[in-house]
Amino acid sequence: MTESHPTPAAPEAEAGWTCARCEMTLRWMPEAANPELPSTWIEEDDVLYCLACRRDRAGDEAVESLPLNAPADTRQRARSQARIEFEIERDPDRPDNRIAKACHTSAMAVRKARAGLGLQPPSRA
Repeated sequence: MTESHPTPAAPEAEAGWTCARCEMTLRWMPEAANPELPSTWIEEDDVLYCLACRRDRAGDEAVESLPLNAPADTRQRARSQARIEFEIERDPDRPDNRIAKACHTSAMAVRKARAGLGLQPPSRA
């Protein structure tokens, strides 16, 4: 006589996304109902990018637009400025100090970038 053992059910796959640039993976538990791509992530040409990499890509694009022989300080300023502008455009109502923290810069730099974009600081609630 042969004993029969029930076959365990295959676990449900976790919904998840992996950033193409940094390879960070974000997963939802299998029980999550209809998990969606987080609002801070984007998909471009079937490639996913997390918020940190989106910010870094904005900086990279700014540097790539400079001449190859641009001085290091010019490259760094362009990268920082582009990252700040990315954050301002992504969420214009976000306070300057929060954008500064995300971009590892000062609130004054964010205020200057906001003014350069012709935007007013967000109103305080």
